[in-house]
Amino acid sequence: MEYDPLLGRIISERYRIIDYIGEGGMGVVYLAEHESLPRRYAIKILKSEYLENGNFVERFRREAIAASQVVHPGIVYITDFGQIKEGNHYIVMEYLEGEGLDSLLESQGKIPLSRAVNILIQVADALGYAHKAGVVHRDLKAENVLLTREMGRKDVVKLLDFGIARLLLPSCTNTRITEHGQVFGTPEYMSPEQASDQTIDGRSDIYSLGVLAYELVTGMPPFYYNDPTETLQAHISQKPQAPSIKMPDQVIPQIFDGVVLKCLAKSPEDRFQTARKLKTELIRVRNIISSMASKLVEPASDVLESQAMGSSDFSEVDNFIKDKSVLEIRNEYHQTLKEIFRKFLQRKIVPEPASKILNELIQYESEISGLNSTIAFKEQLFEDIRFESGQKLEKLKYAIMDLSHEYSNYIDNNSEEKRDKEYVKDIEFQIKTLKKKFSSVEVEKKDKIITLNKDLTKYRESVEIREQEVANLYANMDYKIEKIIDNINLEDAGISSTYEKLQHLKFGLHSLRVSND
Repeated sequence: MEYDPLLGRIISERYRIIDYIGEGGMGVVYLAEHESLPRRYAIKILKSEYLENGNFVERFRREAIAASQVVHPGIVYITDFGQIKEGNHYIVMEYLEGEGLDSLLESQGKIPLSRAVNILIQVADALGYAHKAGVVHRDLKAENVLLTREMGRKDVVKLLDFGIARLLLPSCTNTRITEHGQVFGTPEYMSPEQASDQTIDGRSDIYSLGVLAYELVTGMPPFYYNDPTETLQAHISQKPQAPSIKMPDQVIPQIFDGVVLKCLAKSPEDRFQTARKLKTELIRVRNIISSMASKLVEPASDVLESQAMGSSDFSEVDNFIKDKSVLEIRNEYHQTLKEIFRKFLQRKIVPEPASKILNELIQYESEISGLNSTIAFKEQLFEDIRFESGQKLEKLKYAIMDLSHEYSNYIDNNSEEKRDKEYVKDIEFQIKTLKKKFSSVEVEKKDKIITLNKDLTKYRESVEIREQEVANLYANMDYKIEKIIDNINLEDAGISSTYEKLQHLKFGLHSLRVSND
């Protein structure tokens, strides 16, 4: 085991370092406890090899300044900044437990559109606040988005790592800390202007958010090559495909394609000009997605228009659709179709075998309800797996840390001649065993998540198949009703007002679909 001299150290007489968390390009991150208060922090310490490099020291300093400028619920909170006696700068920030968006993508490949949009809305909100405070992140990517839980809410976003942020502040704008031709950031997420070392502003982050949106839904960024130079060149010159083209088997609304492609425009002037405007559009996307529980029956527009023109009272249409979502109108439209069809069956206006349509509808809708309940239950199992594994991993981690401290203290306080070799061997064996157990729990957690994802994929595919069947059955029912209507008297059939309601709902449904598109 490699000895870490910082473990157990007290920084600035306040923060005791108790564990290693991870490291990035410039710094190592540790878990620390306050000496007087029952609070935990994450401390990022600049790597020793960068102490003599003024640019890296300045960049590290700017991270502290940048993050401290943007006190926002969606951005990690910086509480302190300073230097340890060896000269390394450090940043103290709130300690957050959660899952990195990169880890989520690694385990699931991609995530459902509705979940992705909720995450993107929060990221856009945090970026909008940062830009207003004069800070451009410049390294937005899945790795720098942490998903936490707060007050029972999951997927609460925390934006991390302002290590290469550009500060649009009077004290910083005249100071350049990168040489011309020196590009910092992550190639897969870089805007064209950042990739070509041009002047950037908040719209560069908007481009990176477009890349993130693309990756969340399709599982891959729009441009990715083994050679980073090729990736950068693609950002500058290649036109990205729409997400829906990459995922032909999934229902991705055109409005989402439009939002993502506008973010990915080569020229900053062609993108959303503010993150706030982007957030507004993403909220609109979320509202539309929530109304798309399944594929809608969409009658031909020319038929609808001719039907609508036959009705002189458009206020009646407004009454039927007023304050209702597309989903609510769609459900009412389906119920009205079934009501008319049942009356036709009762009056023997349609032959008895036609009742098979209603029977199949009932069967499929019942199956869909059961499958959705199973999906909801399975999705909850993700939280159970994470909680159970997290508890085990935390206990193992602290056990390893305690033994490691005991081992280090024993080695430091006893010369090689005085050491009990059996004791040393035993403690090394215990540490090794615990680490193996830690790894096995991580593997077990990953395997369970993979298996659960496979099960969910099968259930969701089953729902999609049945929803398509339901859509076809309603379309068939609508076709049969319209074919019969021309040959019967609506008053005699007892469906005059019901049929009129059906036409208003049909037109209202079409109108809302067109306005949303």
